[in-house]
Amino acid sequence: MPKIPTFTTQARPTAEVGSIKSNIKLDPTKTMAGALSTVAGSVQDYYIKQRDNAEKVEVAKKVFEIKGELEKYVQAEKENINNENAINNFQKKYKDYLNQQLFGVKNNRIKKKIKENLDLEYSEYVYNIKKNSYAALEKESIKVTNDEINSLAGKYGTSDNPILKVKYKTEAINKITKFANDFGLPKNVLDTKLKALNSQFLLADMSQLVGLENGAEQIKKLDDSLKGTSFLNDQDFGKGVYDSYNKKISDISIKGDPNSDYDRALELTNELETFQRSNGYKINNGDLSIKIDSLKEKILTEKIQHEGLLLKQGDNKLFSDYSNDLVRGLTKSITDKGAGLPPELSDEIAGAEVESEYKQRIKNYLSTNPDASLTEKKQFARELVYTLQNIYEDKNIDKNQNRILNQNRFDIEAEYLKVINDMKLLQEENLDPNILEQYKFRAIQQGFFNKVKDKDGKEKKEADVTSFINEYLPILAGQIRPTVTGQ
Repeated sequence: MPKIPTFTTQARPTAEVGSIKSNIKLDPTKTMAGALSTVAGSVQDYYIKQRDNAEKVEVAKKVFEIKGELEKYVQAEKENINNENAINNFQKKYKDYLNQQLFGVKNNRIKKKIKENLDLEYSEYVYNIKKNSYAALEKESIKVTNDEINSLAGKYGTSDNPILKVKYKTEAINKITKFANDFGLPKNVLDTKLKALNSQFLLADMSQLVGLENGAEQIKKLDDSLKGTSFLNDQDFGKGVYDSYNKKISDISIKGDPNSDYDRALELTNELETFQRSNGYKINNGDLSIKIDSLKEKILTEKIQHEGLLLKQGDNKLFSDYSNDLVRGLTKSITDKGAGLPPELSDEIAGAEVESEYKQRIKNYLSTNPDASLTEKKQFARELVYTLQNIYEDKNIDKNQNRILNQNRFDIEAEYLKVINDMKLLQEENLDPNILEQYKFRAIQQGFFNKVKDKDGKEKKEADVTSFINEYLPILAGQIRPTVTGQ
């Protein structure tokens, strides 16, 4: 039988297998665990970005709010001419306010970013404060310099001392030069300011010459000697001449002033009309021509009014003297008992009341009749004295009755008809105010009045004209018939 060959294996059939290679590759992130890890990272990035954006908005909002207050601090120092003081003031307010605002911020990241943002702005704040302070210093220096120059120009314009004039002018020039040097003004700016100064002094000299004999010629000579055309153009020269003449004319033409000289004022307007600068420039042209014409027309109109006022003032003085004499005589007739006897208290009171009434009615008459002639005013004053004298004598209705009995029929009838007519006019509100005042005075004298208080709380007598007339008219009517029968 054939023999089968045998061999011995070294492998373990159940424990080892052959090695197998594969091209398949697996991404560990594609696993469930890997996917969850990626999502978690994205969420974290989104959260951080959202947080940063929110903080940026909050920072911007807070910075904007703080900057608004800081701007107020900058403006508060705007007029401070001392820049060191201005900066120190701002620094203190800045630190105090910033610390106060940051104290309320709990998030340290936000707090830090707010401070960083404001620190970047700080240098700009300081720059603006310095700029404002310099501008304020320049502005204040200009004001002070102008005030000093105007003061010197004023002294120059009112002085007739040549030495002092030179002194004032020199001081003014030095002040302008110093100002230009202090603020680094260029030469052309300084030259312009000096020309303006020379113009100001020339115009001041012109004002002093207006109104003098040959004043126009003296102005021309002064203008030529100073070479005025080199620093004062024709338009400004013309305006200066007009202003100088206008001022002088206004000074000597005041309506109603006895010292006014309207004739001289007209002469000056004529002189102004024909004024001509040595270079041929005529003042009377353009807008100045219209002003000169208006000025002349004004003086001509005022001259007539002035003469009327002077005449009226003379009449007023004559009437015042006349009126004072009348009222003195009236009060004397009431209080003077003759034979050296002193006046009774009742007569002194009556005299004072009559005098007060007289003055008030005269005042009312002059107010309502401003154009009354001297003759008309005297006539009114005489009639007023007569009326008041009669009222004083008729202190009560009984005396009125006794006086009426002694009057003739015509007097009584005339009085009766006059009172009736006056009452009709009173009802129609057409009664002359002066006549109404007479009735009021008579009513008070007869005891027909009410006690009232004025706006200051003082007690005064208010006439009851109606009650007075209601009693007075029957007396008059009752006396007409007996008087007629007696005739």
